[in-house]
Amino acid sequence: MAASIEQEPDEFPLYFPAIKDGIIRSEWGMGNQLYVYQTYNPTSRNHGSKSRQIGGGSDSLFDVRWTAEVLDVARKLVNETHNIFVMLQGQVKSLSGSMLYTQLKKASKQYRAVLKACSMELMQITDSCTNSGQRQKYEEHIQEFEMVQLIWSLCEIIFIDVAPGGLILTPLLDWLRWHFPEAKHMAMKVSQAEQPSAHPDYWDAIFRLTLQGSTENVRKLLALHNYNHSDPFISVDELLKKMPHWTYQHAQSAAEYEMKWRHWREECVRRYEAGEFAAYDQLETLVQILCGDETVFKELKNKCETWYHLLVSKLLYQNPTVRLSDLAFEIKPCQAAFSMPGLQPSELDNILQAAMEFDIHQVIKDSCNFLSNCSWWFVSHLADVLHHCEQLDSQKLPFGSNLREYLLLEYATGLMSHRSLWQVGVDYLDFCPVFGREYLEAYIGHIPLESERKAHKVLHLCLERDMAAQAQSVCKVMGRKYLQQEKLGAALSWFLKSKDTAVIKQVTDKFLTEYCEQGKFSHLDLIDHLGPSMLMTNNLTFLGKYREFHTLYDSGDLLAATTLLISLISSRLAPKTFWMTLLTDALPLLNLPQGLLSVQQISEMMHCLEELQRDFTSNSKSLSESEADKLKLIRVALTRNLTPAIIRTGSIKVTF
Repeated sequence: MAASIEQEPDEFPLYFPAIKDGIIRSEWGMGNQLYVYQTYNPTSRNHGSKSRQIGGGSDSLFDVRWTAEVLDVARKLVNETHNIFVMLQGQVKSLSGSMLYTQLKKASKQYRAVLKACSMELMQITDSCTNSGQRQKYEEHIQEFEMVQLIWSLCEIIFIDVAPGGLILTPLLDWLRWHFPEAKHMAMKVSQAEQPSAHPDYWDAIFRLTLQGSTENVRKLLALHNYNHSDPFISVDELLKKMPHWTYQHAQSAAEYEMKWRHWREECVRRYEAGEFAAYDQLETLVQILCGDETVFKELKNKCETWYHLLVSKLLYQNPTVRLSDLAFEIKPCQAAFSMPGLQPSELDNILQAAMEFDIHQVIKDSCNFLSNCSWWFVSHLADVLHHCEQLDSQKLPFGSNLREYLLLEYATGLMSHRSLWQVGVDYLDFCPVFGREYLEAYIGHIPLESERKAHKVLHLCLERDMAAQAQSVCKVMGRKYLQQEKLGAALSWFLKSKDTAVIKQVTDKFLTEYCEQGKFSHLDLIDHLGPSMLMTNNLTFLGKYREFHTLYDSGDLLAATTLLISLISSRLAPKTFWMTLLTDALPLLNLPQGLLSVQQISEMMHCLEELQRDFTSNSKSLSESEADKLKLIRVALTRNLTPAIIRTGSIKVTF
C-alpha cells in the first residue's frame, strides 16, 4: 500500500539537515522503509535560476528505516501459527459442512494455545530478567499477549464456536475463569493456611469464586470454616449443591433448565427471607449473590475487576438462559457501575463491547489501532477464520479485495520486509487470490540476496510459482554480483539459469581472455558439464568444444582432437582474438611424424592464417615479435605437412 505525507521541513531539522526550504514529502518503501525527499515552494526559488542545490550539494533522497525488534517468543508465534494457517487453507479446499466447521474451531483453539504458550514463555524470561528497562518491555509484551487472548477467546465464543441454541452463559463462565484466575489463586493460598477461616482473604476468595460460578470450590472453602457444622453453613452448602448447571445434553432443554433454576432461586430467596443466615453477615452476602440481588452486585463490583466480569456474574444469577442475541442489551448497566466522571472507557473495553454487539468490523478496526506489537498478526488470522466461518462480510473493499485479503496482505508486508521471516510472508501471499501474486512479484525484486543460499531459496519459490521474469531477475542479479567480484564460474552458472545470451557471451569472452593470459581454464567442473546449455550462444558452444579438444588431446586421442580443432577453426565460432591461440594449439599436431591432417584440413588452417594476417595489415596493427614468430612457425609447419598430405590423398588441385 502506497502512502504519502507532507511536512514542513522546519519540523525535522535534526533528522534531515540538508533540507532547508520547501516541503518534505515521503513515499512508503517496503515494510519499515520510507523515502523522504524535498519539493520546492515556487516562491522560495530564485527567479532566473533553473535549479537549486540543497545544502550546497545535489538534491537528496533520504532512505529512512526503523528496526522492528522481533523477540524469539514473537518469532515462535509467527512460525507456529504459520503452520496452522497453511494447514487450515488446505482443509478449507478439501472439506465442507460440519467437518470444515470442526476444523475451523480446532484452528481457532490452536491459535489461542500458541498465544498462551508464548505468553507463559515470556513470563519465564521476565522473571529471570535483571535489567529493569528490558523487564518493563517484556511486561508490556505479556500484557498485550494477554489482551489478545482475551479478545480472541470472546470472539471465538460469539462468532466461531457458537453454543447450541445460542445459550452463551457456560462458555462465558469458562472465559471468565480462564482470564481472571485471581479467585483460584486466592483460594489456593487460603486453603494452604494453618487456619483457613482466619485468613484475611478467606471470605474474599469465597465471594470471588461465587461470582465466577465455582460452587464446588466455594463448598470446599466453607467446609474449612470452624463452624461448618452449624445450621447456617449446612443450609448454604445445600443451596450450592442444588444449584442447577446447564449442560449441552440433548435430554435437557433450555426450558427445563430454566424451570429448575427458578425453583432453586425461589428456595434461596425463601431461606434468606426466613433469616436462616442472619447470624453470619458473610453468609447473608453469599446467599444474596445466589438470589441475584442487584444491591449486592453493586457492593461487590470491586471483586469483579471489570464491567464484563460483572456482566457474566450477574447473568449467572439473574438470567442464566440469556441468548447470544440478547447479550448486547445487558452491557450498559454493568458499564455504568464502573463508570467514573471524566474517565473514558479503555480501548480494550471498546473492543470487547463491539464483539458483544456483533460488530466484528469494529473489533478489527480498534484492534489495529490499539494493539502495537502483534496487531496485524491478530487481526489477519482472526479474520481468516471468521471469513471461512462466513461471519465476515465478503463484500469487496474500494480497491478490489475483501477485508480478509487486505489484512493478510498487510501482515505479509511486514513479514516480507524482515530479513529472516520473508519466507513465511510468501505463504500468506499465496492465499490472497486477488493481489497476492502481484504483491509477491513486486517484493521479490526487493529481497536482498546476501548469500548464495538465500538466492537459491528465492529462485526456488519463483520457479514453483511460474514467475519466469522474477526468476530471471534473481539469476541476473547474482550473476552480476559475481561478475563484479571476478568470480567467473559462479557468474556463468547464474547467467546460464537466467538464459541472458548477451551477458553469457560477455562472461564466455572473459573465460577465453583468461585462458589467453594464463594458459589454463578456471572452474573446469562447470565447463565440463555445460551439457545442452552450451548451445545458448556461439561463444559458449565454442568454449565447451574447445575444452573437449583439450580433454581429447590430454587423453591421447590425437585423431579426434585434430578433427575437433580443425572443425572449431573452420566454423569461425571463436572470436578473432582467439584465432592465434587455435593455430598455436595446432602446432604440436603439425609436428607429429605420422601426419594426421588432410589436404582439406590444412587448407582450412591456411585460410584462417591468411585472414588473420590480413586483419593485422588492414587494421594497421603491428605484430609483436612473439606473435610474428608464431605465425612464421605455423606457416612453415602447414607447408611441411601439405606435401605428404597430397601424396596420401593422390593428385588433387589445391587452391589457396
